[in-house]
Amino acid sequence: MRILLIGGGGVVGTALATRMRARHKVTVLDVRPVTIPGVRSVVADANEYASLEAHVPAADAVVHLAAIVPRGPEQARQIDAAVRLNVGSVVGALTISVQERLRSFVHISSLSVFQEFGRHPIRAGALPDSTAPYGLSKRLAEQACAVLAADPTTVTSLRLAFPAQEQDWPRWRSPSNPDAEGARALRLEDGTSYPALHPDDLTDAVERTLTRRGEYAAIALAADPRTIDDDSAQRLLGWSPLAKDAWLGAVGRKR
Repeated sequence: MRILLIGGGGVVGTALATRMRARHKVTVLDVRPVTIPGVRSVVADANEYASLEAHVPAADAVVHLAAIVPRGPEQARQIDAAVRLNVGSVVGALTISVQERLRSFVHISSLSVFQEFGRHPIRAGALPDSTAPYGLSKRLAEQACAVLAADPTTVTSLRLAFPAQEQDWPRWRSPSNPDAEGARALRLEDGTSYPALHPDDLTDAVERTLTRRGEYAAIALAADPRTIDDDSAQRLLGWSPLAKDAWLGAVGRKR
């Protein structure tokens, strides 16, 4: 399959491209070049509709990863850019994908659409409620995906929970600022520890999503079900986090 990773030059996109290149023809579209053997690099801006028009039609499926996470003292200035990229470029890429009748469009979203995710367990059936800039922009993009989805393109939002680099796992560091922050252990406010999402598990979920057929769905990808009561990944993709077993075994040996 010809896969276009929009915004695939970051930590998550690089992990996907590296793992998917043996099975697919992978192209990364990003504002920075990537140097991954066997992966084609296109330097372009996802906010430029002409760039999307030039490259989306050549793919069988699109995985949209491009995002800005407003943070720190510059957060207020970053919000406009975040909405344009996190929402606007998703709308542009999906519109072209549907027009070109691509097989699959995968929107990489986040469990940050829930205000309390990562601090408290999210109950079954909870509706996205984040008002933080990043979580809100992901909510808006998901809503756009739901509205714009049309046959024969299967559209899916994958809500990631703390995607990790392999060398950090089961700890996590922010993919949006990997050099400035050290990897940290993840815990709910009640002290419950849980692992980050291993890149192998993420890749497996994306691969399964690319072959999914059906109506639009937003699917939670969490390495530990204690963080969110949502079986959509198992039900719609047949996916479960295999790396968690290794983490549980390691935790058990330490006790």
